[in-house]
Parts: sequence; C-alpha cells; structure tokens
Amino acid sequence: MSQAKVDKYKEEKKNRKAQLEKQKKRKKMWKIIGPILALVIVAGIGAGIYYIPILTNQAASENSDVDMDELMELLNSSLSGNDVSGNDVTGTETDAAN
Repeated sequence: MSQAKVDKYKEEKKNRKAQLEKQKKRKKMWKIIGPILALVIVAGIGAGIYYIPILTNQAASENSDVDMDELMELLNSSLSGNDVSGNDVTGTETDAAN
C-alpha cells in the first residue's frame, strides 16, 4: 500500500466512532421524521381531495348572485347586434333604445 492509502486508512480508523454515531443519529432521526413527513403529505393530499370540491361549490354559489335581468339584456343586445347602451354596432342609434 502506498503511504497516502495508509494515511487515509489511519484517518478513517481514528474517526470511525464519530462517523458511526452520526450515522446512528441520522437513522434515528429519519425513523422519527420519516413517518411524520409521510403522514403530513398523505393528510395534505386527502384534505385537498376533500376540500377542493367544497370550496369550488362555495365559490360557484357566491358567483351565482348575478343580476339575471342585466345578463339577459346583455345577451339579447349581443345577439341583435346592439351594444348594451342601445347603439348599433356601426354606431347608429336604434329604435329599441328610444
């Protein structure tokens, strides 16, 4: 063995206990944190699956407070070629607005 390899081996042997302790601590930490992290991820996905339809239904019901008369007037004017103020798209006044 070359001198560099011998020095490297001696250095590893000297630090072996500290490295093993660090590895054991990491394993213990991941044994505790791993299941907690997995539980949080699964709970987040489950909550998303459960709450997203509820929230979208609430948003849809809140947005349904549209004035139907305004909506019908807007639709009728767009179908007849008039804008909401009663002016023809070309800019001339129509009889319906008078």
